[in-house]
Amino acid sequence: MPIPIPDFEEEFIRAIRRNLTDVVGQLDSKNEGLLKKIDTFSTRFKFPESAIRRKIRNDEMFRAFFAKDPGKQKIHENIAADFIRKIPTVKDFKQLSHGDLQLVRGGIFPKKEALRMGTTAQAKTLDFSWKTGKSNIFASHKYTKSSGGAQDNQYNDLKDFISEANDSNLPDTIFLAIADGSYYQLFDTEARVKKIQRLKDLANRRNVFAVTSAELEDFLKDLIERINL
Repeated sequence: MPIPIPDFEEEFIRAIRRNLTDVVGQLDSKNEGLLKKIDTFSTRFKFPESAIRRKIRNDEMFRAFFAKDPGKQKIHENIAADFIRKIPTVKDFKQLSHGDLQLVRGGIFPKKEALRMGTTAQAKTLDFSWKTGKSNIFASHKYTKSSGGAQDNQYNDLKDFISEANDSNLPDTIFLAIADGSYYQLFDTEARVKKIQRLKDLANRRNVFAVTSAELEDFLKDLIERINL
């Protein structure tokens, strides 16, 4: 039975609600981050901190201002990670810490080594790694809505990731650009195809591919049949 495709927006809303319910508990426990927000709010608007704390306890709408932003907690990456690790063909799944491993000119290096090599300007961070059959998979994931401020930057990051990966001759290694969200269904006016199709076209389709999460399970099954016999 196929693994249910994640609903990134619904999960994001749930995370917002969870963070909202956590605020009063953080106030009680004197959470350092929350206290800093209260101090900044008090300094900026000249409201007494005691009044701000009271308002946080009694006014849910006001409290929402002080809730943690799920977007700063890698929420979309975490949702994708939970989905991928459940796919039956995925083994030894790892969600990599930011900068653990970097892709440079088709090679995979620890961040410290990339710094020593002086190649960090072109280095692309790897988000996930796992094994499928005989293949070692390394992936970069982006979730991008059709509205917001950084869509093109994320699109360009995936294009640069594909460019760096296309040079790789590492044995038994596959690179995946995983592009989720409505932005990638929009038209790339320069390439005259949808943005997801543009990413697929840029990949060499030998050891580098672009997919959505919805396509991933079938892609990995096909990979085993084609490569891992």
